[in-house]
Amino acid sequence: MTPLPTGNGAFGMPARLQETQMPRTLFTDPALQAVYDCLAPAESSPPADTAEAIAAREGLDLATELAAARRRAAGTTVSPRQTDRRSRRDDQRSLEGHALTVLSRVAKHRRSSELRALARAWAGTKLWPVEMEAWILAVGVDGPAIARNCRTAGIALSAMNVSMDGVRVKHHLRGGEPAFAVLARATGSGHRLSD
Repeated sequence: MTPLPTGNGAFGMPARLQETQMPRTLFTDPALQAVYDCLAPAESSPPADTAEAIAAREGLDLATELAAARRRAAGTTVSPRQTDRRSRRDDQRSLEGHALTVLSRVAKHRRSSELRALARAWAGTKLWPVEMEAWILAVGVDGPAIARNCRTAGIALSAMNVSMDGVRVKHHLRGGEPAFAVLARATGSGHRLSD
């Protein structure tokens, strides 16, 4: 089938439009025309700047949804301080949730109220979730203070299995020895506990 040009000028277009637009091709076979119209590039229209214009262009009736979105946007004008506070609270909840999941898997014998309190303590260490899980496995479920003290003293997580005097670092810490004392003992015996 041969396409038939449309319009008034050469190539079926008025002379002033020939530089900016391509002619719309018409076929005599309706099935072929439908396929061509589906696959042909759409006639360019100016980009829409608003949601209403996009909805109108796409033939969607979104008036009620757009009005609701505008009301929500108008009602949720919060200061950046409130947003920062909210995001910190959400991060804290997320860390608590992760800690609770890990703790409930590791310490199945603990009551849920104990696990929630421990999860809050672990979330307070501000460790990344994967790092928090590794510290929990290294120093035990009751060790958020140990993890915090080790980080303050500069003792790396990777040093928990270093053996000093026949006892691993994590066992010294779990036994109640302060992190700085363990660090001093390690330095005295030639061990390096930082990364």
